[in-house]
Amino acid sequence: MTTNDSSAAIATAVALRRHGDIIDQPPRISPSSDPDVVKAAQRHLAGLMTTGGQSAAVDPSTIDASVIPEMILSLMSCHPDLYEKVAAVSVALMAQSRLPRRDLELVVLRTDWLCQAPYNWGEHVAIAKRFGITSEEIERITVGSGAPEWNEHERALLRAAEELHGHAMISDDTWATLTATFSDDQMFELIVLVGQFTLVTGFQNSLRFRLTGGSQGLLAR
Repeated sequence: MTTNDSSAAIATAVALRRHGDIIDQPPRISPSSDPDVVKAAQRHLAGLMTTGGQSAAVDPSTIDASVIPEMILSLMSCHPDLYEKVAAVSVALMAQSRLPRRDLELVVLRTDWLCQAPYNWGEHVAIAKRFGITSEEIERITVGSGAPEWNEHERALLRAAEELHGHAMISDDTWATLTATFSDDQMFELIVLVGQFTLVTGFQNSLRFRLTGGSQGLLAR
């Protein structure tokens, strides 16, 4: 077995253990079928879709209630006001980011992997591929900034996510590398991005979100 094969086997074993802890267990907050909760979820999703770059406002009644993710019905039933505020930050980061989209997805995926978040990892693997990130690169993200194939900027991006995850601070060397191309507002957004997805993956994991749409969770490449 080669080193790459061994690393892949270890990553798969880690992913399967994590799946056992999260997606193979019953959710901690069951999705509600209350009509008022469903309507609130429809309004919420319509707002997200409109804010996310739609040319016109989305009519909530056009959103098929049967396709509302269970996680939305769970969160809208337990704390709708807080969830909508948290979701608004994610929308702003995804739809109005000042970071190059490839950079953003590298950081999100590294944060997702460090947090071992099956739901968000699976979702963002699919998103990252739409922005040109390859399966080989996604596999490399599981290794992190130490993988030799990254260029200097990419390595610093991944290292920033690792440092914020492990030490709640970007080091001077990493900061210097990134500010060679990033402005102050981009650096601030990078910090918020890691923090936001650490928060999001925390409640996804703790509430044991189900996978959707054929997602493979942490096994996705």
